[in-house]
Amino acid sequence: MRISYELNPPKILEYDVFSIEPLKERLERFYSRVVTLKDIAYAIHVTDSVLGIPRLSSVSIASTIVNEYKHRARCSIRVRDRNMNAIMQLVTDAILAGIDGILVIKGDEPKHKSTDSGLSASSVVRILNNYGFNKHVKLYLSIGCDASESELSRKLSAEPYGLITQSIASIESLEYIADTVKSNNKHIVPCIMVPSIKNKASADTINLNWSNYENNIVEFIKKAHNICGEVMLTSPNSFNEGVETMKMVKGVKINDKR
Repeated sequence: MRISYELNPPKILEYDVFSIEPLKERLERFYSRVVTLKDIAYAIHVTDSVLGIPRLSSVSIASTIVNEYKHRARCSIRVRDRNMNAIMQLVTDAILAGIDGILVIKGDEPKHKSTDSGLSASSVVRILNNYGFNKHVKLYLSIGCDASESELSRKLSAEPYGLITQSIASIESLEYIADTVKSNNKHIVPCIMVPSIKNKASADTINLNWSNYENNIVEFIKKAHNICGEVMLTSPNSFNEGVETMKMVKGVKINDKR
C-alpha cells in the first residue's frame, strides 16, 4: 500500500529566540523519525512553515531525506511570501535533489509580517508548467474536502500533476473529488489526520470533525486508498500514534514496549 506520511520540520525559533544547539537537537529528533518511517512509509512529505511559523526549509529537509536517507520525499512550497525568482530557485533545487513532488500552496499568513506576493498557488503552477518544470518534478495543488465544482475546475485548469486534499472527514466527499480529478486524468492523494486526543487541538483549528472515522481508522484509510491509490497520514502532535496507525493498516506487528 502507498501510505505516505506528513512531517513538520523543526521550528527555527524556540520561545522566540534563535539558539543553534537546541535546533540541532530538534533536527536530530526529526531525522530519527525519518529512520522510523523508512521501512513503512511510501514517501515522506515535508511541510513548509505550517501556520506561518518559521521552520527549517522544506526543500532542504526533503533533499536530505532523498540523498542521505535514500527515501522518497515530497515537500510543500508556500508562495505567499516568495516571488517567482525565489520559487523557481526552490523548485530547481528540489529537481536537482531528486525530490519526487512539490505541493504548491498559498500558505498561512506568516507570524512575522511580510509583504504578500499576490501569487496564487494555481497561477504559480501554470507559470512553472509554461517553463517546463513539470517535466522534471510532479507539481501538486491543495484542495479542500468540501470543494465546490467551480473550485475543483479552477484547480484542475492549472494542469497540476495531481491534487492533495486537506484532511478529509468522510469517504463520500472524497469520492466526489476523486471522481472529478480522475476523470481529468489527474492524481488525487487524500490526507487523513490520525484521531487522537493529542491531535484534537489541530483538528479543531481546521474545523475537522473526525467522528465518521475515529472508531474505524484502519477501515477508513483502506477505503480511501482503494479509491485513490495513495493516502497521506498526518499526526501533528503524536508521531507514535501515527506510526502505530500506519503499522495497523499495513498489518505490521506493533511493539507495545514503550
